[in-house]
Amino acid sequence: MTHSRVTPQGQAMGKTAARLAEHGMTRLQAEGLADLNLPMLRDEMCKTCACRAGTVPNGCLQTQMDFLKAVVEGQPFLCHAPQDGRMCAGWVRARAEVVANPMPRQVVELLAKVEYSPPDDPAAATLGESGEKMGGE
Repeated sequence: MTHSRVTPQGQAMGKTAARLAEHGMTRLQAEGLADLNLPMLRDEMCKTCACRAGTVPNGCLQTQMDFLKAVVEGQPFLCHAPQDGRMCAGWVRARAEVVANPMPRQVVELLAKVEYSPPDDPAAATLGESGEKMGGE
């Protein structure tokens, strides 16, 4: 049974997120930056990572839009499982790829017009210093 948040559009974007993370990991490994063990970064993607194919967040359009916007704009995207304040490992990997190979100008301009989605539970929202949304689904 498919989760109600999983959509064909979300799944298509999720494939892109997974590919960005895969290419970014290869890039980080080549530069010796894959295993830094920093306290604010997850070392591995969690079981339900937005960049892990087949997960609900990987197929959720809302999460994928938030994720891609955060990757392109360089806004931190926190891991949602567990919500321990560390940055999503998939985001770190995808961000490495996008920094090395920027998205087309049209994509950047389109994402700049998109607002981050509201949190499912406003009381559970985590905000950064400048008030930006810092997490996925």
